[in-house]
Amino acid sequence: MSKTKILIHIVFSTANRAKCLNEDNQDSLYRMIWSLIRNNKSKLLRIGGFDDHIHLLIDLHPSVALSDLVGKIKRQSSGWIKESGLFPQFEGWNKEYYAFSCSPEDADMIIEYIRNQREHHRHQKVHDELIDVLRKNGMPADILTD
Repeated sequence: MSKTKILIHIVFSTANRAKCLNEDNQDSLYRMIWSLIRNNKSKLLRIGGFDDHIHLLIDLHPSVALSDLVGKIKRQSSGWIKESGLFPQFEGWNKEYYAFSCSPEDADMIIEYIRNQREHHRHQKVHDELIDVLRKNGMPADILTD
């Protein structure tokens, strides 16, 4: 049997980066997303975010296409959010997402980074954070779109 470890750090945001993911209900949303990832043969190592975006660190199953998994997460969570009424200002997710492969040696650092999102954003704007993440992963910051 083959053994793989395909660690991916994924970031996606709400439509127009609306600050509509209130902290009180984020755990319910995160549990729903965790279930979707598990049902797609992959493992969620950490989830977290802020009022307008979500970070995931996953171990992607080799039979699952990243774009398919992110599409399912965004579509199904969007429907769940609208049905649940927990985030009344939510209008959907932005079209794009950002994904970066990670080495196993960096996993603990990324987990800690995701865990501390709320504290992190007391000191840094979301847009500035995304520019930093893009640059650290060798991507040009001018690819940012809303």
